[in-house]
Amino acid sequence: MSNLPVYLADYSMFSPPSELRVDFYRSQDDAWKWKCCTKDKHDFVSKIFLASGISVTRPALPACLQPTHTEEPKTDLLHAQQEAKLVYGQVIAEVLRKTGLQATDIDILITNTSIYCPTPSIASMVINMFKMREDVQAYHMGGMGCAMGVVGLNLVRDMLKAHPGKICLFVSSEIVTSAFYPGQRKEALVTNALFRMGGSASILTNNPSWARRSKYRLEHCLRVHTGASDRAFNALNWEPDEEGINGMVITKTLPSEAANVLEKGVRKITPSIMTWGQYAEAAVNYIQQGIASVTGAKAPGTYQPDYTRCADHFLLHAGGYAILRGIQKGLRLPADKMLPSFASLRDFGNTSSASTWYTWSYIEATMGVKKGETILQVGVGGGMKSGVAYWRALHDIRDIHPAWEHLNGIPLKEYDLPRPISNDYKSIFDLPSTRTQAEQQHVLQSTSAAPRVTHARSAEDAAETIRLHAEAARAEAAAGAVPAH
Repeated sequence: MSNLPVYLADYSMFSPPSELRVDFYRSQDDAWKWKCCTKDKHDFVSKIFLASGISVTRPALPACLQPTHTEEPKTDLLHAQQEAKLVYGQVIAEVLRKTGLQATDIDILITNTSIYCPTPSIASMVINMFKMREDVQAYHMGGMGCAMGVVGLNLVRDMLKAHPGKICLFVSSEIVTSAFYPGQRKEALVTNALFRMGGSASILTNNPSWARRSKYRLEHCLRVHTGASDRAFNALNWEPDEEGINGMVITKTLPSEAANVLEKGVRKITPSIMTWGQYAEAAVNYIQQGIASVTGAKAPGTYQPDYTRCADHFLLHAGGYAILRGIQKGLRLPADKMLPSFASLRDFGNTSSASTWYTWSYIEATMGVKKGETILQVGVGGGMKSGVAYWRALHDIRDIHPAWEHLNGIPLKEYDLPRPISNDYKSIFDLPSTRTQAEQQHVLQSTSAAPRVTHARSAEDAAETIRLHAEAARAEAAAGAVPAH
């Protein structure tokens, strides 16, 4: 087995066609024509969406799931295949272009989606689409959920260890056509409000000749699986409702189980990424605890390092507002370190296993990464499982990914988000009259940020949005809406 370092040569993100972007308000009106739409269902999904931190115009869905484009939602295999070919075709073609590779240069192919697992497999579909070699080692991972975009890196690393010098194409996505739920069960409706089209493709290798042309080097990579626990295993399930309609059921135990497996993953990698100064702080903390146990004095709390000293950038699963705020609280991260993940959530929604890659591309497109800077990539998903990867930049990187061209290279500010990161920061759901004149002018002039309340169809719409926002926050808490799977 080879111990050569693994390099990330480059990656690409799915950039949805403009005609597939969802106008929330229009869809909200058009949804009434669907036979499966009831007032209770309509109100519930609207509340969850408005609490999610997702833009009301930027994320995309296939036309077959948009009431503006179809008389009834279509979730059959044919429409799912059309979505898969669109997403996989675009991201793979783009990453091959960026790296200068041909499809026949690929030695190892790893694909993943959770719900859509056709026969032949998606990996076989890719081989057929791009006419890959007969000896390509191809694997498709099904049912692995939102964590697979990071967990899968463990498989990539191990495959490259066993086959040194080879080139691996790693593709992550969730085909939302198959995951859409047309029924009435509220626990399964949450994903309808949160999941949107997306995908990523990356080229990785441990061939030393790629060191100078690659963007990053993988320093550490690990995964944790708590599926031995019945509570963790049953926290999220793809199952039928009383009418036999399949849906992704999110239980109320999911937030705590997701937090538990994520905490285990981060805690496991922490000793490998701490600074020497933090090791000294941990040693002092350990000694103080020992002294306290002998003297009866009050013992200090368990040592937790300042993670902003361990990593320069953070790629956190953008599954929804609730899960990002939970991660922020657990890692004690400031708003500026969280903003890239919230930006990914705002403009693309929950893209499942591709979400951390959207965050990465946002950072490259708007902030840039300097040589030597480190990136902590954290994924979490059903099962329950978490994956953590730690990367180092090999040179200065500024890459305007097509998915983020609408920002024109300008980073978002917190007031550009649908919901605030800081507890005391005013959201764009606040009435325009509560904002400073400068902030209102920024809202009116910005063409790149998500639609604000000032862009609503009328003053009544603005007031209704604010009212729904307050109700949505309560609905999200009641539903335990951590949108990972």
